[in-house]
Amino acid sequence: MKKLILIIFILGSCYNSSTNSKFIEEFISKNPLLLESLKKNEIQVKLTVIDENEIFSEYEYNIDEKKYFYPASTVKLPIALLALEKLNENENISIDTPFMLEDDTLKTTIKKEIEKVFILSDNQANNRLFEFLGQDYINKKLKSKGFKDSKIFHRLSTNNSSNLDGKVVNFFLEDSIVSFRNNNHNIQKLKIKNLKKGEGYIDSSGKLVLSQMDFSEKNYISIPDLHRVIKILFFPEKFKESERFNLSENQKHLLFDYMSGYPIDFGYNSDDFPYYFGKFFIYGDQNLEFDENIKIYNKVGLAYGQLSDVAYIKSGDISFILTATINVNTNKIYNDDEYDYDEIGFPFLAEISREILNRLSYKL
Repeated sequence: MKKLILIIFILGSCYNSSTNSKFIEEFISKNPLLLESLKKNEIQVKLTVIDENEIFSEYEYNIDEKKYFYPASTVKLPIALLALEKLNENENISIDTPFMLEDDTLKTTIKKEIEKVFILSDNQANNRLFEFLGQDYINKKLKSKGFKDSKIFHRLSTNNSSNLDGKVVNFFLEDSIVSFRNNNHNIQKLKIKNLKKGEGYIDSSGKLVLSQMDFSEKNYISIPDLHRVIKILFFPEKFKESERFNLSENQKHLLFDYMSGYPIDFGYNSDDFPYYFGKFFIYGDQNLEFDENIKIYNKVGLAYGQLSDVAYIKSGDISFILTATINVNTNKIYNDDEYDYDEIGFPFLAEISREILNRLSYKL
């Protein structure tokens, strides 16, 4: 039943504004009630199919950039790219220059932290990059590059995550220290739809509060903006120079290795981090063994029952960009860690992406 719902969704609910969509329409007409059931999960999907001449064909379902969903760790993608861009604005430091936060116990490098962001989706690695950048820099850069429906308010999974006072970041050169500290400014709360969610939430003291949870000061990046990040990264020539990320070719190749890599490739234990870790598309439901012919450059997000993935996927001559999100907080209580990731979320993302791959294999 679930698989049928998913197939009807992808083949019956997307549209393409410039090409014939009869193969889509024939599926939507089979059972509209199944499609209706999917609306409860706040699904949004954006798909770009890329042909051999790099011509884009655009499809989408239920996209609403003014309707809030929690992007979770997908925000680490633009943060990692902006960290490299800021490095390139400072000639004295590089991706391999050791650095440390003022209250940290770890001396590390931007290269290592970006590796952990993509391979492990490490929150503290993201927060170190956040401190280097500063909230103001992140939001200014996103706006200047045309990301109109994105705002970064806070760090991830840490106390005082939205504290505007930045930490000192020290980069250690051979004979000197280069320091950064970013004191950020308050930004206006989000003013979009669906900012109050659910029927209750567990507060910081562990008590159940029977009212909606307010997301008006939570991170946000819309599905179109997330999708556009991947487009700019992999196809920069299709965008204005001011919209591109200022990265060297070596930095791009390193990013591509991290985005498409698997933990075992970087020395992490495959028992702790199996091949499907961080690859919700194609492998999320664990029903497909690893296929070396499928290349997935992506970043996932998972929190509050919201499950998302943004990816550039290649298999032979097939090439497409897919961004999707689904809310599987069935009981509508936030922070209780009772979400239907395994039952609904992972199967949805895995099957929808495999169905696209299969359909494109038949040249539909």
